[in-house]
Amino acid sequence: MSLLTRSLFLARSGTLVLQRGLKRNSKIPVTLLEAVPKVGPAGAVVQVNKAFMRHELYPKRLADYVPKYTGPLDRSRLTEQEQESAAETAKGQIDLQHRVHSLALRNQEIIAKLVDIDTLVFERNVMASDADAKDAAQTLYGSLTKADVAKALAELHGVVVDRDALNMEDKIKSTGYHTCSVKLIYAGQAAFTIQVVPTTTATTVEAKEEA
Repeated sequence: MSLLTRSLFLARSGTLVLQRGLKRNSKIPVTLLEAVPKVGPAGAVVQVNKAFMRHELYPKRLADYVPKYTGPLDRSRLTEQEQESAAETAKGQIDLQHRVHSLALRNQEIIAKLVDIDTLVFERNVMASDADAKDAAQTLYGSLTKADVAKALAELHGVVVDRDALNMEDKIKSTGYHTCSVKLIYAGQAAFTIQVVPTTTATTVEAKEEA
């Protein structure tokens, strides 16, 4: 069978005839802009026939060509980006160290002032029924709170402490001595005594309230 006869036979039987100079690999990578049945979902990179892409997918904006390789990455540019990232990280670490150092100094100053405080005295009204109990603990009319202690520390000793840092009873409801401690990060702990004493007008105030 001659070459011409064979070519005619293959063409009549429906078999693709490879012409001279035609590359066997006729598929190219494309990015699907929309989901195409039996091809792939939107955003997928798939291999399709060149003719299918040229006549069907691309004109209908169903797919786009994948850019060709343009050479190696610009390492110098990449290095600049890495250097900028490293510089930002280093700056962030330095800023954090400065904040930690400042916090440590502040807390150490607070603890040093608290150590010098022996007793913090508060006057409070007491219930009329306990007014004559001089030697026993008397029930307060109201209570002494952490906010009261924090306020007294700031006004009397210039020590600014968040009330949540005070380790004491949430509400002191009796006269006498009570312990309060403060523990701060990077600085340690200090404790002082809270003394609650009745005011001299307590009985009179209570009597008016009861009346």
